[in-house]
Amino acid sequence: MNGDSGRCCVFCGFSADSKEHVFSKRLCKRAGAVKYPVIAGLSVEGQENVTRKEHQIEAVQVRHVCATCNNTWMNDLEAWVELRLGFLIEPQWPNLALPMIEALKPERNKLAQWLMKTAVMFSHASLQGEHPVKFSQAVTRKIKDGILPENCWIDLAFSKSVLSAVGGTLTRHFYVKNGSQPIQSQVIKSGDGFKFIVQFNHLLLRIAQAPSANVTYQSQQGEIPVRLYPTPNPRTPDNLAYDDIMKFERSVILETWKDCPGNIT
Repeated sequence: MNGDSGRCCVFCGFSADSKEHVFSKRLCKRAGAVKYPVIAGLSVEGQENVTRKEHQIEAVQVRHVCATCNNTWMNDLEAWVELRLGFLIEPQWPNLALPMIEALKPERNKLAQWLMKTAVMFSHASLQGEHPVKFSQAVTRKIKDGILPENCWIDLAFSKSVLSAVGGTLTRHFYVKNGSQPIQSQVIKSGDGFKFIVQFNHLLLRIAQAPSANVTYQSQQGEIPVRLYPTPNPRTPDNLAYDDIMKFERSVILETWKDCPGNIT
């Protein structure tokens, strides 16, 4: 397969001569979503949602990688995820989920690398709006070596929804509390700030990066996610169950203040 003229692998810079599944076949098979229908959509506050025609999840591919990256470290990452998270992504949530989550903490750097890689692939497959999430070469060229941007964190939670689901969301929108002002939705308009959530049935994972702000959570029923990266929670919260992916997505609250270096503008 010849690479597209002028298109380079986002991870190493060589010719992009390979297609990558945004959600690997092995993980989709483990999740029971081999022939799963998906709809790519764009949601902009105050505007009507935009969607593409429904297609199969196995067709969600991007041609922004080279065969060497795809068949080496990227393939190894997918194999690691199936080994470590396989039981957590199946349709039935396992009885021993908490010990499995605890076992992820020592290998959290590997999980961070996989989520970051997947976020980059998702960004190339997604509809992009007024404030697209585009990862710079300074970020993507380091991922293959397991080097992530500063100020990233990873949360894990459980979705109470009984509907089987595989998919994700990627955005620059955050809910922000600025000083004494009420909580409001704001967009990180510059830099590499982002929030990416991937869902495999009941498993919810979020990797996010924000300016210098205090990350807190908005809770309706006492739910708190498990912080896995960079510094894990010393113990798993008693309630990590959210109604669905959107409640989980909206749970992050950034506390910042006017005129500080990390203020969202």
